[in-house]
Amino acid sequence: MGGLEFSVPYNNDRETLAEILKLKEQNGNRIKEVYLSGPQEYSGSGRIAPELSFDRFVEVVEKIHKENIRVNLLLNSVCEGSDWYSPPVLKSTMDYLHRAHRELGIEAVTIANPLYIREVRKRFPDIEICASVLGDIDCVQKAVIFTKAGANVITPDVNINRDLALLKRIKDATGTELKLMVNEGCLLRCAFRKFHFNYISHKSRNPAMGGKMRAEDNVFSANCIQVTKSDPSQVLKSGWIRPEDAQKYREITGYFKIVGRTSSRSMVVRSVEAYLNESWSGDLMELMAGNLYSFAMSNLVHIDNKALDEIQFFDRVTSCDQECSECSFCNEVVGKLLRRGVFTPAKIEDLGIGGLK
Repeated sequence: MGGLEFSVPYNNDRETLAEILKLKEQNGNRIKEVYLSGPQEYSGSGRIAPELSFDRFVEVVEKIHKENIRVNLLLNSVCEGSDWYSPPVLKSTMDYLHRAHRELGIEAVTIANPLYIREVRKRFPDIEICASVLGDIDCVQKAVIFTKAGANVITPDVNINRDLALLKRIKDATGTELKLMVNEGCLLRCAFRKFHFNYISHKSRNPAMGGKMRAEDNVFSANCIQVTKSDPSQVLKSGWIRPEDAQKYREITGYFKIVGRTSSRSMVVRSVEAYLNESWSGDLMELMAGNLYSFAMSNLVHIDNKALDEIQFFDRVTSCDQECSECSFCNEVVGKLLRRGVFTPAKIEDLGIGGLK
């Protein structure tokens, strides 16, 4: 049995990419691909990233390929407006993908919309198509539809990351490879998620360049931080997978995706290194992206990652029916392990205030 493989983020920072590429093989595990969004003039995506020119895009792709690592291009917007299915827009997207795949040699593409997956598969029979986590694939039925459309890799909804039996059924029913997202840090079955990513899909086409963020740009993040602050058990209910537990998925997959396209260099490098080494001796929250990271940074919250081994956390949550109204396990654990007001070296580094003593 080979080592684990990881899909890691490019956060539009050259120095971060250089640090990631140095880590490409660790502990018998390897970085299989770097995923990134391209120039915003062609497509939106699931994150709001700094503006990227096509020439800079080409440079990044070439640098990744030079290290014998694949590139996965994100076309995972969940909304591109009322013209999304019009012939001119479809042609523009396919022309862009032709340049990326045929001319630049990009090996894989991640797409959320199954209709677009179908169109890409018709035109590019040899490209790897990954059904995005934003396709909300949380059952066999959806997985089969995406597979029939042309996907040969699936990133399931993170809400089912701990349902090992369901993940196995999806794998067996579709014959696809599963790529599990390990550190997204969103609320369990978040009621705001589809509205958030719809907003991001539009906003990602027109990122703020150097200007101040508008209040509405943070409305979803601020909301979820407050939800988690009022109910800290959400920290443990979220669908993340610890570095130490990745091996426990081997009957399902050995392929994992690390989130971090809008994260700092220190956070991305730290997370990639921890998952490649399958171990993290620090604060679990410092590996998480999204809501949990924002909650931890704004409230200086800390959870000892290794302490979760002592309570057999993985065994408990993977045998859970998620009927939280009838179970107090997460409340009890977070009451014991969550510490507040902890300002760690990693938090200092992420904030860029390393000069503090």
